[in-house]
Amino acid sequence: MTDFVLPHADPYTMLSHMALYGLAAIAEDAGLDDVRLSWTPGMNSRPVLSAPEATPETIGEIVRRHAARHDDPDAWPSRHLRDGEQRALMSPRISVITTGDGWQSLQQRRHAVLDQLTRARALLDLRLIAALGEPAYWSRNGKGDRLQDDGASRLEMQPRNQGSEFVGNRLRPLAAAVAARTAEVVADGLAGRRVRDEIAKDKPDSRTPTGFAAPGPTDNALAWCALWGISQFPIAQRVNATATTSGHIGRATGGWFCVPVWTGRWRTARHRTVLASGQLARFAAAGLPPKALGKPPDSEPVDGEPARGWLAARGVTAVIRFPVQRFGSDSAPERRAMRGELLKTDKPLVVRTRR
Repeated sequence: MTDFVLPHADPYTMLSHMALYGLAAIAEDAGLDDVRLSWTPGMNSRPVLSAPEATPETIGEIVRRHAARHDDPDAWPSRHLRDGEQRALMSPRISVITTGDGWQSLQQRRHAVLDQLTRARALLDLRLIAALGEPAYWSRNGKGDRLQDDGASRLEMQPRNQGSEFVGNRLRPLAAAVAARTAEVVADGLAGRRVRDEIAKDKPDSRTPTGFAAPGPTDNALAWCALWGISQFPIAQRVNATATTSGHIGRATGGWFCVPVWTGRWRTARHRTVLASGQLARFAAAGLPPKALGKPPDSEPVDGEPARGWLAARGVTAVIRFPVQRFGSDSAPERRAMRGELLKTDKPLVVRTRR
């Protein structure tokens, strides 16, 4: 096996985990054999992608080609909500649609894209679109107002300032930037040897991390992989509530993200199973006050001990829990995963009393 290490990826930053997940998914989708995910041992653990041919040249070219394919004018990220406008058809959060005809047009166009991707057996594309979610035509509040964002993944944190949306304002520019690179420059960016934030022009307050890290210049190849990491977190739609996102606990407007750190080399399928497991969510929720989890204040705290044993038996050494905070205006808030907290599976959990 050959190891491709992300040596500058801090495990206490959500971006590092997402970049590993997306890189592995992209490499596997490209046909790279025997792709595995792991973490280096020791105090300064770093994410690793392993495969017999995981050389920097091979990885760099795989990611470059993946971006180039999605930079094509006929690719699904390039599809517009309607003719003559720039908003992307496949974004899960868009400005409000007010008419029945508008909703029918949206669904017909989206279904045509999904049918095309299904015929092409584009599994990773379908997995990302499904994980991102869709505008919720079915969700309304007590006043009858439509809550379109209820069908979107909590991991989709693109701010909605001035009508911006995830696919058109983030995926499209990143695809073009990474596709314009050489394989060597892509690999250097992933490894942190040469950080280039083309879409933000290397501004110190760059929003390229899209909520997975604090604002700042972020290599565009690393960000591209991180956003495709969302594909590994399936969601479950609900009729009268926001969609449930794998790896997220607590209130929809905030809460926490949670991801595992493990020993050994995992395949992507095993990793997705753990990410979507109830045990991961329960272990991460243990010790948090019920009110913070959206439950009545007098509810019993979550018992994470059974989950701890389940995770430890599968090689999970720790879970990192990232609090999600909101910044900016109430009308167009910016959500961000803050620095993570390490919860080790070899230590009993501290359960807080009721508040």
